[in-house]
Amino acid sequence: MGAGIRRPSPFPAGCGILSGVDADSKPRRPRRIVLVELVRIVVVAVFTYGGHEIAQAIVTDQTPGRLLLGAVLGATTGYVAGGILGRTVATLIGLAERQIARLPGADLVAGTLGGVLGMMVGALVGWPLLFIPSRPVGAGSLAFLVIVLGSLGYGAGTAKREDILQLFGLTFRTRASDLKVLDSSAIMDPRLLECVRSGFLRGSMLVGQFVLEEVQAIADSADQVRRNRGKRGLEMLSALHREGLADLRVVDKSYPEFAEVDAKVVALARERGAAIVTNDVALGRIAELQGISVLSLNSLSDALRPAVLPGEHLRVAIQKEGREQGQGVGYLEDGSMVVVEGGKAFVGSDADVMVTSVIQSSGGRMIFGKPAGPAGG
Repeated sequence: MGAGIRRPSPFPAGCGILSGVDADSKPRRPRRIVLVELVRIVVVAVFTYGGHEIAQAIVTDQTPGRLLLGAVLGATTGYVAGGILGRTVATLIGLAERQIARLPGADLVAGTLGGVLGMMVGALVGWPLLFIPSRPVGAGSLAFLVIVLGSLGYGAGTAKREDILQLFGLTFRTRASDLKVLDSSAIMDPRLLECVRSGFLRGSMLVGQFVLEEVQAIADSADQVRRNRGKRGLEMLSALHREGLADLRVVDKSYPEFAEVDAKVVALARERGAAIVTNDVALGRIAELQGISVLSLNSLSDALRPAVLPGEHLRVAIQKEGREQGQGVGYLEDGSMVVVEGGKAFVGSDADVMVTSVIQSSGGRMIFGKPAGPAGG
């Protein structure tokens, strides 16, 4: 299925079986050591010069030995302080790198552009502050204004990434394998949450506002079954957002040229170069005809079901009569329907069944069989 929830993705590299091990720790360690030592060298040089200058300022007898002693004390202090500062800087840089790695490229670019715009606006609006009689107060106020508007610009840039990128003539594009559009049938399928949690579905997931409205309408339905399905879908989306399992985005675009929600889902996927996650067979076929990748939770479930071949024996609980005379119908644990010829006599009990044929259709798998043993032939 798709390749990685990195927020960007919720399943970053290094998680999984070896979740406690940083897979990049060994390659990064030499770089960290070099960074710490470079910072230490700079600090030692500064402190050595500072120690020499302090000794020259406070010592009356400025002999070369005493000036050298001041420089040595400054270098020693700088060596210790430089190590502490170097390790702190290396740790902060590592944290920043990990945060940046989790950001989608579009968020990083749009956020940077928005931040730069915000700082420019802050500098333009706040430059009169430099004429305040107290120069430190004016410069500090201007710096504060620039930082605040820069932060607001970054937040606005990531929230409105599509508009920001289009403003600069750039195209919002994520790899199709990492970008997916959810329709209402997928949202209301509880298996979606498990697929994301297990890593079968990864990457950024788009939900059109029109899809949310459709699910909300189902959740408000008078029919109890439909209402429960709609509420379950909204709860599932809330869990995805709350647990940070996926980069879940709501697209506020209505596509007024289309009346049907399915057509709008296809339009959104085609526009973004994304795959569609759906259990709607008709929608899936229409999308495939237009060259759009389709990920079906039903197809995944069917693929994971254990293979059943003619001639095999199954133990099936016969639950009801079939449509044809004498048939009994039961179900396997994975939900596969088993139609047993001559199984009417076993309704309400378990029966040993020999498989005679298996039919795989878009609606699922059907298994046909007959009672095993002498009675079944």
